[in-house]
This record gives sequence, structure tokens and C-alpha cells, in this order.
Amino acid sequence: MERKATETKMVIVVRKDLCMTKGKYVAQGSHASLGLVLDMIKREDVHTQAILEKWFSESSTKICVYVKSLDKLHEVKNRAIEKGEAVKLITDSGLTMFHGEKTDTCLAILGYRNNVDEITGHLQLL
Repeated sequence: MERKATETKMVIVVRKDLCMTKGKYVAQGSHASLGLVLDMIKREDVHTQAILEKWFSESSTKICVYVKSLDKLHEVKNRAIEKGEAVKLITDSGLTMFHGEKTDTCLAILGYRNNVDEITGHLQLL
């Protein structure tokens, strides 16, 4: 099936080096997904609202990929910001894992498929 450049998708990028439990991966990815959507709803710019509405009206596609380090996670975040994409970084409070230390665990990016793929297309599925 050929994809259209105007289709939207969300990519959730998690840190595999943290060796989180499956439940923790799900929880952190959910925080990123919901947090990003809520942030986008609060924005008042037409471009962001159009992408969000299109994503909701399509299939609300979500893909989960991974990186192997904090540096790589931050690289993805910075690249998304440079490209003007909506991005949400999640920092876990450390209450159930990570020995009480706040830890950047994942992020979510939502935008037009081609733009998001330029940022995350090289990453492997989780």
C-alpha cells in the first residue's frame, strides 16, 4: 500500500538501554503519546491543529522504535525541534525504577509521515 505524503503518524522513541519492564515501556510510551496530544491541543497555531485533527480523523497511527542511549534520544528530540515537529520528552520521576533518579525514558513525535520518517525512519521497531 502506497502512503501519501499528507498522512500523519506518531512515533514513540524509547531508550532500550534502560532495560525497563514491558509494563514500564508501555506506561512511558503512553505518557509520551498522551502528553504530546495534550500539548498540541493547547497550542493555538493553525498548522499544529491541522496535523492533530488529521491524525485523529485518520487511523491515529502510532509506531514504537528504540534508541540505545540517552544521547541518541536527545539527538532525535533535537532533530525534531530543528525540523519544527511537535515533540514531547518524558522524564520518569524514578519512583518505581532508576533508584529515585529522574531519567529521560522516551519521547513522541507527531507530524506528516514524510517529515517524521526523515527523523526516525532509520530506527528499529521495538
